[in-house]
Amino acid sequence: MNRPGLALALLLAASASAAPARPDNLVVSHRSPALTLRVAPTFRGLPVLTFPIGDMTNASRLIFVEPGAGRAPRRMIVVQFEQVQPGSSFRFVYPSTPPWRFGAETYRAGAFVYDDAAAAAAAPDREAARTRAALAASGYAPPRLWRVARLARVADPQGLSEVIIFYMENADGDFGPGPLPGADADGDLTLEGAARAAMFDRLEGAVAAVRG
Repeated sequence: MNRPGLALALLLAASASAAPARPDNLVVSHRSPALTLRVAPTFRGLPVLTFPIGDMTNASRLIFVEPGAGRAPRRMIVVQFEQVQPGSSFRFVYPSTPPWRFGAETYRAGAFVYDDAAAAAAAPDREAARTRAALAASGYAPPRLWRVARLARVADPQGLSEVIIFYMENADGDFGPGPLPGADADGDLTLEGAARAAMFDRLEGAVAAVRG
C-alpha cells in the first residue's frame, strides 16, 4: 500500500474503531469522504471489520446492532468505507441515481429484501459472511432475511473511494422459508412506492449526518 493509501486506511480504522465505544455513537471519517454520522443510542457498536474485497478494494465496515427478542437483532446500521487497492485499475464510477439527499450529499438509493444467509454461503469471504460471523461472535443470532435501505456514493473525483450506508431490519417474521416471492434474478425483492419511502424515513430516524 502506498503512503497516502496507508494513511487513509489507518485514519479510517482508528476513527471507526473508536466510534462504536463512544456514548454518542459517532462515526467519523476525516477525508474521502469527510463525513460524520451519529447512530441512534438504541444501537450498540461492534468491533470494526477491515478486509480486502478481492483484488480491487479494501473495506472498513462499522456495524451497529439494535437488539431484539432473545439473541436476534431487531435492526442494524452498517457504514462501509471502501478504498481502491494501490495498483488496481478498478474505479468507482456510477451516478447518484435514483437520488436521495442525505445530509449535504446526494446518494444512490435502493431498498430491497434479500437472503443474507444465502449471500454468505455463496461468498464466504465477502461482506455478508463476515458480518454474520461478527454478529455471532458478539452473541447475536443473525436472521436469514434482511429488509434494507441502501445509500451509496463515490467519495472522491478520481473514483478511488466509496461510502455505503445500510439501514437493515430483521425480516424473518415477514416471509416463509424458500425464495422470496416476486424476487428478481439475484434473489432480491425490490421495495417500491410507500414501502421504499418508509424504509428511508426509518433510516433517517436511526442515523443522522452531522457533517457531510
